[in-house]
Amino acid sequence: MGLVDHLPRVRLGHFPTPLQEAPRLGAALGGPRIWIKRDDLSGLSVGGSKTRIFEFVLGDAAAAGATAVVASAGEQSNKLRELAAGANRLGMKPILLLTGVTGPTELAGNRFLFEVLGADIRTTPIADRFDPALKAELDRLCGEAAAAGHRPYLVYHPGRTGTLGAAAYVAAAEELTGQLGALGLGPVHVFIATGAAPTTAGLALGLRAMRLEAAVIGVSVAAPADEAKAQVLAYAERCADLLGIDHRPSAADVTIDGSQRADFSLPATPAVIEAIELFARTEGVLLEPTYTAKAAAGMIAAIRRGALGPSDSVVFVHTGGLPGLFAHAGEFGYGIDGGQASRRT
Repeated sequence: MGLVDHLPRVRLGHFPTPLQEAPRLGAALGGPRIWIKRDDLSGLSVGGSKTRIFEFVLGDAAAAGATAVVASAGEQSNKLRELAAGANRLGMKPILLLTGVTGPTELAGNRFLFEVLGADIRTTPIADRFDPALKAELDRLCGEAAAAGHRPYLVYHPGRTGTLGAAAYVAAAEELTGQLGALGLGPVHVFIATGAAPTTAGLALGLRAMRLEAAVIGVSVAAPADEAKAQVLAYAERCADLLGIDHRPSAADVTIDGSQRADFSLPATPAVIEAIELFARTEGVLLEPTYTAKAAAGMIAAIRRGALGPSDSVVFVHTGGLPGLFAHAGEFGYGIDGGQASRRT
């Protein structure tokens, strides 16, 4: 029996996702052998890590008899896109509260897909996900949905749903352990984008529980490294309690790289743009600037400074987020000249 098999779950995606070697990427970097864990191919809407997470979160909602789901995040949130898609699959009404909105919004990337998916979209100028006023607004929307005859389920990361998100990546760690074993690989260095922290926490917890010799390197996308690490370890503890896992990651089991973090409102950095182009032009794999390309930039920097060499094996966890790439198209400096795309100088 698997570590998470006792939790409610609905099937929304295609698992296990592939573990693909990236030989041209490795050769271009002159470093270790690299494999990409393709959670971007998870199957719901345009895929990503949130498909895996919502199999458990929406499984919990379905077990509770929910007919509507309520959640908040930014205008380019992959979480909200996959939540709306999963809710539609299960016949639940998706109610999305977009945070940090102070004026008209551009229908691009995920923001456009919220409309295509038919979500009930609301906005708030509150940007901090931990602001009590945001929680109060979410509770108000739940009350409004209940008054309309729905049984609402609140998706709120600081609560139970964040712990369930970590549990989803304990399942991913079990899956990855089997794939690495079939290839005869180990030990490995695992790179992953670290945002709200449940994904990194679940991966670290699952790999520790499976006794896989792996170094987990979370590349923080926004928070300072010490803050992100504290969040990862806290989620891992809560998830271990939920699942009854005794072997838990310590501070030594998780490294947080804070070198790539940046405010989400800022343009993509040169390192992020380089990572996107390198993955695309060597392996045909598309990243996006907010999460995955920052993780890739952290991995690339580690290889170039000699922290990882030809004898090492690296797994890059591709958590998806493709629509966000289109929302940043203007930051790449490409122009159309005589029918050919070229970088403006």
